[in-house]
Amino acid sequence: MAVGVLASRDARADDVEAARKDFAEGVRLYQKGDYEGARRLFKKADAEHHAPAIIYNLAFAEERLSHVQAAVDAYEAYVAEVGASGEFSSAAAMAIVQLKARSTRVRIDTKPPGARLFVDGFALTEPAPTTYLLPAGHHVVVAQGESWRGSEDVEVRGAGDVISLVIKSDTPDEPVAVVPPAVPAPKESPIAPAPVPPDRVPETPAVEPALPSGFVWGAAFALAPYRLLGAAPGTTNADGTTQVVAGGIFEVGHAVTDRFEFLARGFLALGPDGKPSYAAMGGPGISLRVGSAFWFGATFLGGQLETISRDVRYGTDLVFGAMAEATLVVIGTPSGQWTAGIQPGLLLTDKGRDNTAFFLPFSFGYRAF
Repeated sequence: MAVGVLASRDARADDVEAARKDFAEGVRLYQKGDYEGARRLFKKADAEHHAPAIIYNLAFAEERLSHVQAAVDAYEAYVAEVGASGEFSSAAAMAIVQLKARSTRVRIDTKPPGARLFVDGFALTEPAPTTYLLPAGHHVVVAQGESWRGSEDVEVRGAGDVISLVIKSDTPDEPVAVVPPAVPAPKESPIAPAPVPPDRVPETPAVEPALPSGFVWGAAFALAPYRLLGAAPGTTNADGTTQVVAGGIFEVGHAVTDRFEFLARGFLALGPDGKPSYAAMGGPGISLRVGSAFWFGATFLGGQLETISRDVRYGTDLVFGAMAEATLVVIGTPSGQWTAGIQPGLLLTDKGRDNTAFFLPFSFGYRAF
C-alpha cells in the first residue's frame, strides 16, 4: 500500500483522525484479501479527509475487484493530483496502460437516455450514455430509469476497439454476445505496481497548522516578577520592592491578515502566600507574525497593581503604560497555536505617592483561530 500525507488547512482534527483510522483498517482488510471491505473504507476515509495516498490505494482495491474503469479513473486522478514526479506516478501510469490494453471499451447507451447503469452489480458514477472499460469475460449490464428497467448480458473476448451496447426499456432480457477482435492480452510487466510492505503504511497523517483568519482569541498562564520603584523620599513606600505574581493573559480580536492582528489584551494576577498582592491591567494592542513561528507586538495598558512588603503597602492608582510581546509558536494545530512568550511592560506613575512598576511575565498558552 502507498503511504501519503493527509493534509488540509480546513480539516478538523476529528476528521483527520477518523480518516487515518479508516485508512489503516482498509489497508489491513486489503492485506487479508477483503478487497471490497478495503474499497469501502478507502472511499470513506477519502470522504472524511482527502489525500492522494488514499486514492492510490483505492485504485489497488478497484483493480483487485476487476473494476477496470474505476481503477483507471483512480490511478489517473492520483497522477493528475501529484504530477509526474509523484512517488507512485510511474507505477500508476504503467498500471493505466496495462489495464487499458487488457480491456475493451464498451459504449453503453439507453433508450430513453440518462438511465443509471450497473455493471455486474457495480454502480457506475455516470448515467447513460457513457463509455466503460470491461475485462474479458461475461458481464451483466443493467439500466435503471425512472419507471423502467432493462438489462443485457455481454460476452467480451480479449481486448479490442470500442463496441456499442444499447439497452431499451422494452428489450427482452436475452443474452447478446459482443465479440471484438481477438487480441492476445499482453503479459504483465514486472514493474507493475504492487502493494508496499505494511511497515510503511500506518504513519500518522500530518495536519497543516491553521493560520489566523477573522475572529481570534487566546489565553495563557503567566508568571510575572515585577519591580516597584520607590516613591518620593520621606514616604512610607520610598524604598521600592520586588514581587512575583501569577495569573493569566487574555486576548480577543480580529486577524486583518494571517500576519497582522488587532487585539484587546488583559493581564490579571495575584501574589503568593496569601498576601493582598494583585495586578490588573488591559488595553488595545497589535500583533505581527514574523516568519512562521514568531509573533511580536505591543499593547497600550491601563491598570493598577498593589502589594504589601515588610508591612508597607506599595502600588499604583489607575495609571497607564505599555506592554511588549515576543512569542514563539511551539506547536501548530488545525485550529490554533500553542505558544510560549515574554511580555515585558511598565506602568508609569506620579512618584510623589505611587510606585512606577516594571514587570516581565513569562507565559505559556493557546491562541485560537
